[in-house]
Amino acid sequence: MVKCCSAIGCASRCLPNSKLKGLTFHVFPTDENVKRKWVLAMKRLDVNAAGIWEPKKGDVLCSRHFKKTDFDRTAPNIKLKPGVIPSIFDPSSHLQEHSYSVMDSPKKLKHKLDHVISELEDTKKSLRNVLDREKRFQKSLRKTIRELKDECLISQETANRLEAFCWECCQESIERDYIS
Repeated sequence: MVKCCSAIGCASRCLPNSKLKGLTFHVFPTDENVKRKWVLAMKRLDVNAAGIWEPKKGDVLCSRHFKKTDFDRTAPNIKLKPGVIPSIFDPSSHLQEHSYSVMDSPKKLKHKLDHVISELEDTKKSLRNVLDREKRFQKSLRKTIRELKDECLISQETANRLEAFCWECCQESIERDYIS
């Protein structure tokens, strides 16, 4: 399986000729503090978990995200110096395309969260109002069926069928419109 750089918008792929082009790939550090610094430097959010993205075992970053001074070139294989943090991320066009990139300040994110919570509360109130209206409608309908039966305008069997039908319709309406 071809490994791809985990940075947002980076198209680098670990191919057989990558090293010849001077492109190296580096696994995330095992030291949790350093790994956390790498992840925060990437400014990448996990859209599925609604939090900061966490690298998996095989995830890598390419050498394009590190300064030249971050590398130890004395050994036969190019390695990163201990404790270095990736610092080169292109903040251009690709960030507008992806909602999982951290673009807003904490204050702006808090404002957005407050707005969503406010909308949720309004929606809950609206739902309660609709459900209350539905209950009043059901009560009124049952009362009308009872009055028709009491006036002998419909039979007991018809009254039972109407009541059962109305109850089913109301339940289906609630489930269809407000629960799902």
